[in-house]
Amino acid sequence: MAKLLSEVATGKRSVPQPSNGQVIAVPIPFVLPAAAPAVNDIVGLCELPPGVELVDYSIFAPQLDSNGAPTNTYSIGHENAGGTDLAVVYETGLTAGRTASGSVSRCAVAAQLAADKTVARRIALKVTGAFATYAGSGKTLLAVLHLKA
Repeated sequence: MAKLLSEVATGKRSVPQPSNGQVIAVPIPFVLPAAAPAVNDIVGLCELPPGVELVDYSIFAPQLDSNGAPTNTYSIGHENAGGTDLAVVYETGLTAGRTASGSVSRCAVAAQLAADKTVARRIALKVTGAFATYAGSGKTLLAVLHLKA
């Protein structure tokens, strides 16, 4: 299991935070490594401070798996204390980046709304299905998180 981090998760890039009950869209780009992420790798996206709620999300990606029958899948949730796994999984089976023209995985359930908003949470993707033919080197996966204070 490897831990891969977005520039937001490393602190190289900051993102706006919601205030006054408004919902804002926060883009979190992640540049994929030269070698294919493996099953159980964690992609750290960002940390949500206490009081901030994740109300919706979409994962946009250009083609990342060029096989005729692509197999890359992800789960989204928040990390455990050690950052080694997802403590709470919001959704499984996300399939961004599976077609030649790219593809989008959108929130299909509302499990993230049940997360404890009184504590900080590190939002992450977990690779749950290996790439059949990795074509993501240097490409950017974009997670758009809709946050509310």
